[in-house]
Amino acid sequence: MAEENSQEAVYIRFSVLQRFLHIIVMIGFTGLALTGFSLKFSGQWWASAFVWLIGGAGHLAYLHRFFAVVTYACVVAHILWLIYYKLVLKGRLTGPQTLFPRYKDFKDLIGHMRYFFGKGRLPTFNRFTYWEKFDYLAIFLGMNTMGLTGLILWTPEFFSRLLPGYFINLAQVLHLYEAILAVALKFVVHLISAHLRPEVFPIEKSIFNGRTTREKIMREHPGEWEHIQTIHEPS
Repeated sequence: MAEENSQEAVYIRFSVLQRFLHIIVMIGFTGLALTGFSLKFSGQWWASAFVWLIGGAGHLAYLHRFFAVVTYACVVAHILWLIYYKLVLKGRLTGPQTLFPRYKDFKDLIGHMRYFFGKGRLPTFNRFTYWEKFDYLAIFLGMNTMGLTGLILWTPEFFSRLLPGYFINLAQVLHLYEAILAVALKFVVHLISAHLRPEVFPIEKSIFNGRTTREKIMREHPGEWEHIQTIHEPS
């Protein structure tokens, strides 16, 4: 969808639902990181200070579970939207302009590496680049891993009746290392690739206001621009 203003065409890149879920996940994920690492490393001075600020380990544990429920609720909402989009709106979940990976994304990765070393041209990216799809799948799959292991740790007495006791220990290990990977990915890789690139520094605004420009699509997502042109060609 495009809107004409006094300077150039403005296109809607992210819907209201997508922007809302992104903000809630941002808040929930940050809360999970702060509370979770403070509980795990409670012997460190910074963690002890944060626990004292919150009002004790009991309050911190409650907040951690609260942020977990809020964050995973966004995952459930997204899954329900995908089902609705596919079954009711008859939309496509796969294809060149979707978030699901394709063989072209692997070719784009190789082509991008070659471009960095001056061995080729910049790949023609579609609506979502390979690193944006990686971001999406990382949080989509990672939140399910965190959710399952977190649920086991939340109610260990219940799950110990269903599973051998070492599964509780396994869940604790997986929960910690998945959390470390998730925090490293989101607070380092994602921030750099999405917001600290020279083209958009200091922040990529489209995920917050939903808008992008024709010039930006043509520069960063030429494959999407070709798709838009095809849709709007007169029959």
